[in-house]
Amino acid sequence: MSANPTKPRRPYRPAQPARARPAPFAIPRAAAGAPPCLELLTRYAQYPEHYQLADAARLLVNGRETFTAMLAAIAGARTSVELETYTIQADGVGGQFQAALSRAAARGVQVRLLYDFIGSRGLPAAFVTALLAAGVAVAVYHPPIFGRICQTINQRNHRKLLIVDRRVLFAGGLNLTDEYAEPADQGDGWRDTHAVLTGAAVACAGARLFEHDWSHATPYPETITHRARWQGGVRRRLRRILTIRQLWRHGTDELQRALHSGNVAVQVVGNELFRRRHAIHQAYLYAIRNARHYILIENAYFIPTRSIRHALAQAAARGVHVAVALPRHSDVPIVSHASRYLYARLLARGIRIYEWPHAMLHAKTAVIDDAWSVVGSYNLDRRSFFHQLEVVVTVLDRDFATRLREQTLADLAQCHEVTCHAHAQRSWRRRLLETLAYAFRYWL
Repeated sequence: MSANPTKPRRPYRPAQPARARPAPFAIPRAAAGAPPCLELLTRYAQYPEHYQLADAARLLVNGRETFTAMLAAIAGARTSVELETYTIQADGVGGQFQAALSRAAARGVQVRLLYDFIGSRGLPAAFVTALLAAGVAVAVYHPPIFGRICQTINQRNHRKLLIVDRRVLFAGGLNLTDEYAEPADQGDGWRDTHAVLTGAAVACAGARLFEHDWSHATPYPETITHRARWQGGVRRRLRRILTIRQLWRHGTDELQRALHSGNVAVQVVGNELFRRRHAIHQAYLYAIRNARHYILIENAYFIPTRSIRHALAQAAARGVHVAVALPRHSDVPIVSHASRYLYARLLARGIRIYEWPHAMLHAKTAVIDDAWSVVGSYNLDRRSFFHQLEVVVTVLDRDFATRLREQTLADLAQCHEVTCHAHAQRSWRRRLLETLAYAFRYWL
């Protein structure tokens, strides 16, 4: 009788509890309903004397609301319309703006359109010719010029501005294409945010940025041949040497009067290729370093500098609730790979990361402590920091901040939170791709 070999017993392993889902992001009660006192608001303004006074500030969410408000403002223009955008296309949305600008010019309104050459590549000549025939002045930012190909292609104008009658200012992240229209309107439903400000001071601040960019742009007829582009560039350089710019600044006494009289304190912050290159970056840093309760950020292309990462980590370490919403499906996938390279570092420092699972999240907003808000075209990446012209509006107003906070929390509720455990499970191929993408972050 042969003895059957006994099977080795499996080691006893206690049942593992189910992995708990992350708790929903919640704003501390101390921050909700913070009193709109001067001390609280001015805490987040690095240079209060640079703020202007706005009669009102309103948040615009997504394409339908934003485009309706912009087209209505153009339709009611009496003296001037200045429109600056990175991308305009000959689609449904672009056609609406083409018609609105043409009608305004036919009424005798001075209308100017400035768009970026690379951002609006593929725009048919017939689209622009129709605007010129209607009396609209059109200029193009940095068309490629022989001998300066790298400079003209890499340095882009990413601003989105609309100034009407030097009284109304629109600024934000929306381009003029069908990508931002609702799916019901034959669009792609991209998620984005804009702001509209009323008041002569803020509109003139936006107009100064427009004039700066217009002086660096090329009139459309000159973009047709290389020789015309080169001659136009020489003329613009001579004109800028002879031009003296005037800058207006408002003191802190005006800011105090604004906060006590019901007006809104706003700063229109624009960077330039050399001067004020770090202006928007420094505004972000100052507000983050002074946060007490929460920081909510939505950003389309998120590859922050070391100083921004360090400031967010320090805020989380002192008990500030920090959350960042990013797109899961980006229109520039390599940027998402570079961004995910930083996830592990950010999550380890207590920064919560959420990914928007729907159509592209293109917003560039932040709100801190129901006090400081920013809406604009500036991404927290190297391209906005080094290469592109950008503009944001920073608003010191409790009502505006509350509206942006509620909108951001509503977006977070639709997002999927990234956890350390789930992020660590990604494959080695994805890790390698993220490392390579991050190595080229300067050019992304």
